[in-house]
Amino acid sequence: LVIEAAEMAEAGMPAADIVKELEDLRAKVDASFVIDTLEYLHKGGRCSSVAALGANLLKLKPCIEVVDGRMRVGKKYRGSLAAVLPVYASDRLAGKSVRRKRVFITHSGCDAETVSLVRDKVESLGMFDEIIETRAGCTITCHCGPGTLGVLFIRN
Repeated sequence: LVIEAAEMAEAGMPAADIVKELEDLRAKVDASFVIDTLEYLHKGGRCSSVAALGANLLKLKPCIEVVDGRMRVGKKYRGSLAAVLPVYASDRLAGKSVRRKRVFITHSGCDAETVSLVRDKVESLGMFDEIIETRAGCTITCHCGPGTLGVLFIRN
């Protein structure tokens, strides 16, 4: 939304109109991420020991979705992070009407090969003009740990 606001300002749009546009766009932001391990959520008191142990033993990688400003657990994937993330990216984008302008691949320190797998999957779908890779901030990284990756975009 910040980039959208900067582009609107650069185009000469009045501040009040930018605010209105951003308020309309906010509900269209699709944000989600997959967590490699529940260890950090457990340490932060956000999931039980039993849930963390079970998920880690079964190699479950939950997708956390941001819906109406709240986080909820979405689909749960199973397997290695490198195998799960391209499938997650495809699932998140399948059947969605998206703004073609850009998509973000945001991660908390995933290795370059894993991020490249997700980028390749997103590129192969041909849905976006620009793919931007970013590092997650300290809050997401602290709560979710390394190996967290999300695909973020704006729906039509």
